[in-house]
Amino acid sequence: MSFHNSNHFYHLLARWLPLKDAANWVLGAVINTRGSVYRKTGALMLLSDAGHQFGLLSGGCIESDLLLQARKVIALGKSRRIVYDATDEDNIAWRLGIGCGGAAEILLHPCSAANNYLQLVEVFHCLQQHNACEFSISLDCASARVNSSVRDFTLRQCGYLQPVHTQQFSGQHSAAQTLTTLINPLPHLLVLGNGVDLIPLCQLAFTQGWQVSLADARLTPQKRENFPAEISAFSTSVVDLSAEFLAQVDAIVIAHHNMQLDAAAIAHLQTCELMNPYIGLLGPAQRKNEVLALAGLTEEQLCYPVAGPMGLALGGDLPESIALSVLAECHARLFGSSALPLSVFAAQQSVDVKKIMGVK
Repeated sequence: MSFHNSNHFYHLLARWLPLKDAANWVLGAVINTRGSVYRKTGALMLLSDAGHQFGLLSGGCIESDLLLQARKVIALGKSRRIVYDATDEDNIAWRLGIGCGGAAEILLHPCSAANNYLQLVEVFHCLQQHNACEFSISLDCASARVNSSVRDFTLRQCGYLQPVHTQQFSGQHSAAQTLTTLINPLPHLLVLGNGVDLIPLCQLAFTQGWQVSLADARLTPQKRENFPAEISAFSTSVVDLSAEFLAQVDAIVIAHHNMQLDAAAIAHLQTCELMNPYIGLLGPAQRKNEVLALAGLTEEQLCYPVAGPMGLALGGDLPESIALSVLAECHARLFGSSALPLSVFAAQQSVDVKKIMGVK
């Protein structure tokens, strides 16, 4: 069986599950950070004594040492906390040559049948149902709990520490503090259409680790072969997709290359109970106006806004460039980002902090 190379926790768990009893495992988590670091509090990864490293807790700088530390956890059967501080000349991070300049505290817990694999099987099942979950790990003992939650990609996988009652974790005592992090499922992109220009979009979204579905009543087996084999494809219109399926969609690209079909899709989607998805429409602004008119809708009547033309102004007119442009806007919309250049964003953040602190 082949697995996706994405670092999304869902894909990491999919790779881990068949191997969970074939090696001894450790769950690693970032529990504290200071200054500039690559991964924030709540980042998770899995390591084994067979050399597996599923995920990253840094930009790749400390993972080799983490594997050594994980083997110590397995050998001793005890959890471990390590601080990597790039500002301390006596710290291992300094000797490793980490360039971020910050500090991170890492928690390593044994992960085995004895502690119910820290509830990771339950986490995977929750994500499979396209639900988010709150995953809480005790910092003082190797135990965890899971609570189902509503997915919200604007809430990044950034954990927080909180005190808990000693009986909160079943069978465990003296759990004084936990790390809780929201884990979202894979973003689900629905592409309506089957044109060759949509192939790079589906490929790019799949490479990102997203769940990708394609639907078009005109889709033939021959056309299906042009798209990635790993995505779901339906020879049906969006009207015939179930309400349950559409409720699990986070982004929709409408690109039938047919104004009547595009209008019918928009009109139907506006009547559905959706999770406030990103909806993008192929073509220029004038075409969007004509499609809305065919749908009998005005901009003000839309329950769910439609981006048209869809995408960010990145330049380029080949299907690959358009795919990057569209997926970039889609990603920014789902994750609540401004899509500004990071240099501009960082400068604005600095100005905002100074205003809050009253610094001129």
